[in-house]
Amino acid sequence: MKQTDQYDWVTAYLKGRGLQVVWQRATFAFTASQAALPLLMLWSPTGPHTAIARAGSVVVSVLGFAGATLWLVHWPTRRQSILFSLGATAAIAAMCLALSNPYTGLMGCTMFAMLGGFIAYFHAGHYVLANFTVATVCAVTLAYRFILATGDAALIGAGLITVMALNIGVPFGIQSVVHTLRTDLRTSDRDSLTGLRNRRSFYDAVHELLTLHGRASDKYLVIAVIDLDDFKKVNDTQGHAVGDQALVAVGTALEENCSPSAVIGRVGGEEFVIVDTDTSPNPRRMAERLRQAIAAVPFPITASIGTSGVALDSSEADTQLIDDLISTSDAAMYEAKRAGGNQVCHYPALVRRAAG
Repeated sequence: MKQTDQYDWVTAYLKGRGLQVVWQRATFAFTASQAALPLLMLWSPTGPHTAIARAGSVVVSVLGFAGATLWLVHWPTRRQSILFSLGATAAIAAMCLALSNPYTGLMGCTMFAMLGGFIAYFHAGHYVLANFTVATVCAVTLAYRFILATGDAALIGAGLITVMALNIGVPFGIQSVVHTLRTDLRTSDRDSLTGLRNRRSFYDAVHELLTLHGRASDKYLVIAVIDLDDFKKVNDTQGHAVGDQALVAVGTALEENCSPSAVIGRVGGEEFVIVDTDTSPNPRRMAERLRQAIAAVPFPITASIGTSGVALDSSEADTQLIDDLISTSDAAMYEAKRAGGNQVCHYPALVRRAAG
């Protein structure tokens, strides 16, 4: 389970496949259903009996519904998701320990396994371990209380084995799936960090775009090459983890500021390429919007952007045409860098200039 936090790339993966909203609704529904349990147990003979325990159950339910609403309102940041997970761990522990019947509380510890699966999917192994540690302490405590009350070691032993098996198996299984998924993504059509198209699938998607629009006489094929200015400085001064977060933020900014038809690819470490159709061969407005969006991400980075365009009916749409346009846009991008960076430069279609 020793693995770096994967929240950013899993988020990008889900967003790139249109699954974020599905996850938000599912997480809300699941969390809300679990938050209702402490309230239901108030009417159970095995539920909390003392005034403090009953009041605590109400508080746990209220906080649970608040946490569920967080997911319904918007997709949480990494920090918010971690706080949600740690808060849920504490809430489950409080609920289980508050129950008057220790065996009922022990069965409630199965909820740690479901939460552990969620944490394993989105976050690093040490958060999974923290959840497992709390689950173990609660389960052992409740088992001890049950033995003192009934002396039935066989029953509580079977229950304890079941609970611990779930708390080990579910998170470990999901962590393994996530690790496999990330490995597969490295060789699939998506960049494993940003969720954008990788170089291999980029050309396939561009050809699909061209097939869709054909040789329309009123449209242009436009390409923007984007390179982050002095990105190495971010890695050197703040570390590669922050650099990865910055790349994810840039990828998100590009997706949010491009049209739905745009093909967006990460083709290098800090280099991105966008292909779309436009009514003008000079996508100045689009490029300027992207430049401002990148400058607005919460990291000290800007971008140099080069663009070019060609009429869709001016030439056969083939790989060579796309390569020529990318080459022209790349030269324009270097011109923007020479001018000081954080700028947009446009070259006419297929004009090649030496890049310094």
